[in-house]
Amino acid sequence: MAVTAVTGDIGSGKSTGAKILARLLGCTCLDADVIAKGCWELDGVKVQAVKRWGKGILDAEGRIIRAAIAERIFSAKSEHDFCNALIHPVVMAKLRELTRNVDAVVEIPLLPETGRQGWISKAVYFCAPFEIREQRCRAQRGWSTDELRRRESFLLPQNVRMSVCDYVIRNDGSLEDLEQQLQSIIQEVT
Repeated sequence: MAVTAVTGDIGSGKSTGAKILARLLGCTCLDADVIAKGCWELDGVKVQAVKRWGKGILDAEGRIIRAAIAERIFSAKSEHDFCNALIHPVVMAKLRELTRNVDAVVEIPLLPETGRQGWISKAVYFCAPFEIREQRCRAQRGWSTDELRRRESFLLPQNVRMSVCDYVIRNDGSLEDLEQQLQSIIQEVT
């Protein structure tokens, strides 16, 4: 089975690109962030998170408060590293399980930080100029420029992140431009 991973810069259009690529390939589209949301509720993960960050990360029903987790993850490199070590192996195992018998496009924002897995056939990196990504993050996530920069400071340098990928897509134009770029790599991805 062919599994194409999509990764890239924050606000570069990874989600949109992954959906378009999955449509062009006629396959399943998965999102590591969606899988991770569910994994935070697993007993082993939740216990370790509460042990590290306290019960303030839980709501009244004992569910993880995602904003509280994000606040802690992006407070210091040690907290970010703890999060990656806790959640990423669980998420990657779940993604491997979900893609074992199907062709899929999988959006994995932190693929370079977690390491490219052997079950990934090809990887596509999405990038765009900072100004465009800044506008997207402000409009879609309500982030300030400082918030975007703060979160990016926890990532590996762009050149290192790109080096784990087979293709680079510069997503700074229209949806038609993006689809055309993706169409051009289809023959090599399949």
